[in-house]
Amino acid sequence: MIGITGAKGVLGRIICQKLESQIIDFSIFNGDIRNENAVLEWLKSDKITYVIHLASKVAVSDVENNISEAYEVNVSGTINLIKAIGKLNHPIGVFYASTSHVYESSSLPLKESDLINPINSYGLTKRISELLLLDYSTKNKTLNLCIGRIFSFYHESQNPPFLYPNLLNRFRTEDLSKPFKLYGANSTRDFLNAEVVCDHIISLVKLNYKGIVNIASGKSTKIIDFVKSISPEELTFDFDQSEVVNHLNADISLLNKILNTNE
Repeated sequence: MIGITGAKGVLGRIICQKLESQIIDFSIFNGDIRNENAVLEWLKSDKITYVIHLASKVAVSDVENNISEAYEVNVSGTINLIKAIGKLNHPIGVFYASTSHVYESSSLPLKESDLINPINSYGLTKRISELLLLDYSTKNKTLNLCIGRIFSFYHESQNPPFLYPNLLNRFRTEDLSKPFKLYGANSTRDFLNAEVVCDHIISLVKLNYKGIVNIASGKSTKIIDFVKSISPEELTFDFDQSEVVNHLNADISLLNKILNTNE
């Protein structure tokens, strides 16, 4: 039985739909990830043998504005999962949804072995959880751990403040004949549709893959070019040339090897 935390999020909803269509049994955790007893009872009652751990405060702005809650959910929630797993008497697999934000910005495609230096508080909460899970997995050989470092994803079901829905909302409500203000225009990201992200996660779970792997498209895109690609009309941009530029783009050679693709 596959258990899913964070099933109400964008990735969680898509994964549930895909598992259901593939007739794969799964159980949704509907409790508070900050409640250790609730997590343990869920794992026991549904006899879960694999957990896709998605529960998290994700939007960077939300984390920065609610840092205490972000640590409670992102870090303490992971600790509660570890504690609960430690009380089970059977082997279990865990896919942990981490992020590209754990890496240090680099102009080169980032490999799983590259320098870790979170670029924001969200990335820091994810890196702390990575370390906790990695440390536990070395001491408890019954835990099969896969850490997926997910790069930028987008989907029609997303809501602001994520970049994609925020842009769509701005296209609907702003006068696009005027200069379009854009923060981070020259920064680059690796964008992938959330549907494909979820396909990769499910494939990794089915393979019971153990290790750290980037989940991305392997293509670098400037923020300004991404905006142009989805804009309903040609835009004139207004942005600060002195802003800090950062780059988070993936080397996906390991992912391709695992999934046996030729991309």
